[in-house]
Amino acid sequence: MVVIKSLIALSIALLCVNAPCASVHYELSRPTLTPIKHVVVVMLQDESFDRYFGRYPIAENKPGEVAFHALNNTPQVTGYSKAVLTHNPNLTNPYRLAPAEPTCDLGYGPLAQKASYNHGENNMFIWLDSSGPINSINDDGCFPQSVMGYYDGNTLHELWHYAQEYVMADHFFATDYSSTVSGLLNEIAGITHGVLPRMSPGVNYHDNLLGNNEPLYDDASSDHYKVHLTGNNIGDLLNQKQVTWGAFIGGFMPSSRTKEGKAILVDRSLSLQGSIIKDYFSYNDPFQYFKTTANPHHLAPESEANIGYQDQANHQYDLSQMWLALKNNNLPAVSYVIPKASQNGHVGSSSPLDEQAFLTQLISRIKQSTVWPSTAVMLVWNNSDGWYDHVTPPKATKDMAGTGYGPRLPFLIVSKWAKHNVVDHQQLDQSSVLRFIENNWNLGFLGKQTPDRYANSLDNMFDFHRG
Repeated sequence: MVVIKSLIALSIALLCVNAPCASVHYELSRPTLTPIKHVVVVMLQDESFDRYFGRYPIAENKPGEVAFHALNNTPQVTGYSKAVLTHNPNLTNPYRLAPAEPTCDLGYGPLAQKASYNHGENNMFIWLDSSGPINSINDDGCFPQSVMGYYDGNTLHELWHYAQEYVMADHFFATDYSSTVSGLLNEIAGITHGVLPRMSPGVNYHDNLLGNNEPLYDDASSDHYKVHLTGNNIGDLLNQKQVTWGAFIGGFMPSSRTKEGKAILVDRSLSLQGSIIKDYFSYNDPFQYFKTTANPHHLAPESEANIGYQDQANHQYDLSQMWLALKNNNLPAVSYVIPKASQNGHVGSSSPLDEQAFLTQLISRIKQSTVWPSTAVMLVWNNSDGWYDHVTPPKATKDMAGTGYGPRLPFLIVSKWAKHNVVDHQQLDQSSVLRFIENNWNLGFLGKQTPDRYANSLDNMFDFHRG
């Protein structure tokens, strides 16, 4: 026993050359509750479950389209029934979108999303739009019936194949009715409460952020009504328990700097639809809203060995740093991945084809790395943007903070430990991902009434008894 302790001490001493000693110590002394040693949360945007999986696993396979053929034992989802497709309570029935058919940003806000469900009637998804007057198209050129469009496996062939090979949930809801920003904040903090300054536009009388205000702690923010949030996010809990983590964001590396050292971010990319899109928008990184986890000047880590540890980068990195971490077997225990804007799925600037191109690259790199046997990749969408979904969100317990739950969203887990070709029907929400991370590393909860306390477990989506 003395010899074993001496060897461990010597190993720690040698490892401390490249990383903080405290960090090495807690990695050795903090086992996980499950075989999952690495969680990768991919933060995608703006899709309802019905829009992506309402017709799963039936694809039309029209000439010239990528064919999708489901496995014989594919389970059913709570998707479109014949009645919903042909006798919809809205003014237009759901209709299929072709693979290359562009769509636009509906501009739905949280209040419009909630009103669309009309107390369970689910019949007001047309004519409700927070960007313009009733009975009009919005400033992105969306017609009201656009909300009813959906894709099938000919467009979503990669995502549908992931569902076939791994596991998907069909009752996964937004933690709250949300905008782009508040949906992303829900994914890391469970709530959007505690906004400062309180009287800013986009902040309601309960001090919840409903608008897409930009973060105070980011050189790339130009909004006159920048805000920040108090309270904890998952990064704070990971720091408190000294678990390595990082947010890897597309386009986070500055294009240049001012004389004062402020970051300038103007890089752009060409999407598959032929649009030139700016890579980085400050409101797409929710960690920048919290002083404790922000990297305002977009500083790089002091060394590659520091990725996941505390230094000047404060756990915020360019996406290129993730590729290095995978290559060098240095991936943090918990990683949040935010694609550049042209690949995050946000309608109007991205597309399902751009989104899937990114996901196949990311998942392929993880599978080829040494961490794959102990990794769970979780695909999470931030909000529905108002796209139609026929399932009414459930009511939350009165003790839970926020006004949740919001619209039903897609959710998939890609992992060696995930169940194969399974659809999980239990009620889940965005904070179920937080709950899994909290339980796996024994972090505790984000607050006394935060949704992570009430979230159901993701354990049923895994098979941890597999040899």
